[in-house]
Amino acid sequence: MTAGSPSRLPDEGLAVCSTSAAARLLGVSNTTVQIMVERGDLLAWKTRGGHRRISVDSLQALRGARVRAASGHDSRAPLIVLVVEADPAQRRLYDDTLTGWGLPVRLLLAADTFDALLLAGRHRPDVLVTDLPTRPVDGLEMLRRLRIRAEFDATALVVVSALDDAQIAARGGLPGGVVHYRKPIPFDMLRGFIEASALQKQRVSA
Repeated sequence: MTAGSPSRLPDEGLAVCSTSAAARLLGVSNTTVQIMVERGDLLAWKTRGGHRRISVDSLQALRGARVRAASGHDSRAPLIVLVVEADPAQRRLYDDTLTGWGLPVRLLLAADTFDALLLAGRHRPDVLVTDLPTRPVDGLEMLRRLRIRAEFDATALVVVSALDDAQIAARGGLPGGVVHYRKPIPFDMLRGFIEASALQKQRVSA
């Protein structure tokens, strides 16, 4: 059985738990667990009634990786998050909100795509969150440049924009694998994504 949310239930003897129980075990939100399932970090199924069930074995493997990381080095090694936002008020909102979460995150802020490319080259962010500005480098072009460079293969790219899918397609479309959220900024979803990314980084580092 592969990661994700297959419709077929697991064998009767396989231990599973609910999304909320998995969230309590990991100390994260339900949204984070859902995103981890969608990304393949946790193994899950859906019941015939549409309820998600998480493999306990995959939960224990993830928790074990976090323990091993803690025994070798700081398990809260920061996730580097670069936010690209031209509007000063929106940048302050990102700054206040993300730092207020108390997550192991090192936040970098860029006012335009030129600064973003410089910061990305210097710091190799784990997650890059961007609107789609048009100057000095078009935001879509910036994403395309990052996507084709091997050093950014591990960088998760997230667009948070007032543009809808049709408007983005008219500008050439997003590169493959880019996550797209609509404004106003969906901080609940964004927190889930960042928490899931931090847990994945800990697991890989273990």
